[in-house]
Amino acid sequence: MLKKISSFAILFILVMGCLLTGCTNKITEQPICETNKFEIEMESLNGKDNGYGGNYLTIDIPSNNKIKYATYQDVENMLTFGTGVIYFGFPECPWCRNLAPTLLKVANKYETTVLYFNNRDERDTKKLENGEIVTEVEGSDGYYKILDMLGDYASVYEGLEDDSIKRLYYPTVVFVKNGNIIGIHTGTVDSQDDVSVYLTDEQQLELTNALSEYFEAVAPERCNNNGKTC
Repeated sequence: MLKKISSFAILFILVMGCLLTGCTNKITEQPICETNKFEIEMESLNGKDNGYGGNYLTIDIPSNNKIKYATYQDVENMLTFGTGVIYFGFPECPWCRNLAPTLLKVANKYETTVLYFNNRDERDTKKLENGEIVTEVEGSDGYYKILDMLGDYASVYEGLEDDSIKRLYYPTVVFVKNGNIIGIHTGTVDSQDDVSVYLTDEQQLELTNALSEYFEAVAPERCNNNGKTC
């Protein structure tokens, strides 16, 4: 009982602290509440039953991560005129749990904020039935707009035998420069077949290199060594 009370008290203090300080780290200008929220959401599932006969991977999310929770408007603005990174995912996604630690490590290296957006429940659901495509659940207007903005970069909806129909799968990382998509990364690495196990050192290096190529292209300009010009 004491442990539960203590945990609640700590959470209450953190929340109140965020409210009083405006949730901003004065050094990085990152919203403290958002970075902590992502850490808590991801790590709260560590080792728990995933409902498919296994357990969620235990992962470590740094508290000083570059995550910023995004709205539909944030995503649309980025895809229209922004420069940066959008990460589509959700905590229960096993591929996302494999990707996230490496993604955040690279983001920290390039000092680049990552817009995080979870619209899993707003996707449509379709199936092929007697040769006809049937929509079981309609997606939201915002979801369809994002698909339209992603254009050919959006993944083909699997199992429908129609490459013109797109779907957003997770994880998907989109790299944007001046409103133009310059690259996209889905999943982890092609060599990973079993998502219930951790990436090997070799696979992590492969993933790091793949992400770094795009991060370098959209990262903020850095100052010269003398610190006087950028």
